Amino acid sequence: MRLLLVGNYPADGQKSMLAYAQMLLRGLRAAGVEVELTAPRAVLLPKGLMPAGLAKWIAYIDKFIIFPVYLVLAARRFDRTHVCDHSNGMYLLWLPRTRSSVTCHDVIAIQAARGLVTGWHTGFTGKVLQALNLRGVARARRIVCVSDLTRMQLLDLRHDLAARTTVIRHALHADFRIDRAWREVLAANGLGALADAPFFLHVGSDHPRKNRVAVARIFAALLRARRFANARLVFVGPPPDAPTREVIAESGFAARVRTVEDASHVLLVALYSGAQALIFPSLNEGFGWPIVEAQACGCPVFASNRAPFPEVGADAAVYFDPGDYAAAATTIETADFEAMRLAGFDNAARFSTDEMIRKLIAVVGS
Repeated sequence: MRLLLVGNYPADGQKSMLAYAQMLLRGLRAAGVEVELTAPRAVLLPKGLMPAGLAKWIAYIDKFIIFPVYLVLAARRFDRTHVCDHSNGMYLLWLPRTRSSVTCHDVIAIQAARGLVTGWHTGFTGKVLQALNLRGVARARRIVCVSDLTRMQLLDLRHDLAARTTVIRHALHADFRIDRAWREVLAANGLGALADAPFFLHVGSDHPRKNRVAVARIFAALLRARRFANARLVFVGPPPDAPTREVIAESGFAARVRTVEDASHVLLVALYSGAQALIFPSLNEGFGWPIVEAQACGCPVFASNRAPFPEVGADAAVYFDPGDYAAAATTIETADFEAMRLAGFDNAARFSTDEMIRKLIAVVGS
């Protein structure tokens, strides 16, 4: 089988989707599949310019006018084409239905475009884009969903897709394992002070559905416990947004907060390895990669009790109501962290790249 993978527009900065495409490329090549990865290039968008404002429309020309012409021609040289991200689902409208497949990571943006997600406004252009993406995904011969929740939510939107969908959970997209030299790595990155006291971690963007406000409120409650009176909080991602900063200010622990933007893989592994725990109160995800990443590095995970997190973290993580901050803090304070670390290693081992690739080959090639 000769397989063409379709990745994401690099200028959009969708790091997790770029990592997913690279993981598939490496894994498929290791499995002996003749595979190439293509993606839209910044033809008209000036180098270094983010696709926002007027630049967003320039990027749309790159992605949705120039690239599809190239894709149609490139796909003719391959037996199968797999679109790595459902948010590029409209490309499937250009591809032969019988030879095309797609990975659906979540349907959150599609739900939001239909007014099904509270607090998420989608403009006219966004609604058109998401309608085209769903139409394209529905055209694929096979649809790979990354969790049972994602498949269920997709079928809520399109009941007729049941026979063409299958669940293949993510594998770890890079080498995540405990780094015994994490203190040295943190020190080399100007974060050596974190080794002097327990620190809690959140990994993710500042999108409201990531629920960083809950992270701050749970941490404020933890500071009242003698065990964590001198603890610190680290956000891996962009700086806290206004609502989160407000909670931090009113609780008086701004000096205990560090933000790490654009963390390298080595630094991220060191943070997971040294953290007291990952706090992950997200309200809506298709999978939740940080849960498995953390567990593979020996970091206990406390996550929202909403699906799909129990599906991902299994019994190795501890779950809480993301709206009950005091109860979440009590759950964390009284946890058996060592038992969670050991269980986390076992759970992370379930997410094998070899297993994921074997299943993907069977589905895409069928």
